[in-house]
Amino acid sequence: MNRLLLFIASVLAAGNAFSQKTLKSAYADAFMMGCAINSQIVSGRDSRSTEIILQQFNAVSPENDMKAEVIHPRPDTWNFEPADRFVKFANDNNLWSLGHTLVWHNQTPDFFFNHPDGTPKTKDEMVETMRSYIEKVAGHFAGKIDAWDVVNEIIDNDGSYRKTVWTNAFEGDGDELVRLAFKFASQYDPNAELYYNDFNAWRPTKRDGIARMVRMLQEHGIRIDGVGIQAHWGLNFPKNEYIIAAIDTFAALGVKVMITEMDVDVLPLTREGQVIGRILQDPLFQLEEFEIYLDPYKTGLPDDVQERLTDRYRELMQIFYDRRDKIDRVTFWGLHDGMSWKNGYPIPNRTNYPLLFNRDRTPKPAFHAILEIPEQ
Repeated sequence: MNRLLLFIASVLAAGNAFSQKTLKSAYADAFMMGCAINSQIVSGRDSRSTEIILQQFNAVSPENDMKAEVIHPRPDTWNFEPADRFVKFANDNNLWSLGHTLVWHNQTPDFFFNHPDGTPKTKDEMVETMRSYIEKVAGHFAGKIDAWDVVNEIIDNDGSYRKTVWTNAFEGDGDELVRLAFKFASQYDPNAELYYNDFNAWRPTKRDGIARMVRMLQEHGIRIDGVGIQAHWGLNFPKNEYIIAAIDTFAALGVKVMITEMDVDVLPLTREGQVIGRILQDPLFQLEEFEIYLDPYKTGLPDDVQERLTDRYRELMQIFYDRRDKIDRVTFWGLHDGMSWKNGYPIPNRTNYPLLFNRDRTPKPAFHAILEIPEQ
């Protein structure tokens, strides 16, 4: 009986410690702690997740509710309701909020770029499409949110502009596209901070391409306030020295540096490196012989992999904490494993474990590990 009482006491003590010691308080003197949230959290339908968000974080990003396909799904339709609920949730709870995102080639309807008959819009028409969209969206939220990801993922791995529907519409002139996007965002929401956000920003050639773009904006007198380094990383990549170099490079430009969209992939292929593209969504890779290798943890994460995940989160957060004079915010791309996009990309229907909380909303060892870093 005594042993049982001791066990119950230890569980209660752990619960009290979890409720009293939080990420936002632990890192209060370092940087904001943020999380991407969805409509279930905003509405309170996922009440336990809502409770954890309010307890642990002081910054929020909308996972999907501010993307073009949601806000402007058809030429004659504007739907601000999900985004309005997100903004109200943030403001009601005194949370720093990000608008994500204004200009991105994904999750943007085809009519942005083409006429009803399928012919592409001219460059001049695309300038007006961008301007009017930013006026409508940034203007709608002006004074209500703190910052915008103005342009998302436009630089390629070699440092050049990616050949996307946006850059193609501007006849390959990415500089003009970016200049106009930031100019319009500043015009229609002058008090919000304006950011560029991208994945693989640690890669030296891509890092340097992003830095060149930031300097280009600065040389033209166009405001850019920060760069977001997306942290869709794995157990084995990227090298820590690349991460450190990226933080230092962007900070040297005189802009804020954010670690955004953070998750740590534990599954084969994607834990070794970020796999981009949709080829792995082919049903071929869901056959049994592939599934055994590609989706090995359907019933739970083995202890040794859990330990590696904890170690990886610990070393990454230590890097950020050591550079807290250069980093403004660290944002996780989701609260718990069940809501992670990594369950469906790049290979659909896998069971991934990339975040700080389990599917049942209990904190992982990684959560407790990073909570201790500021006290060491």
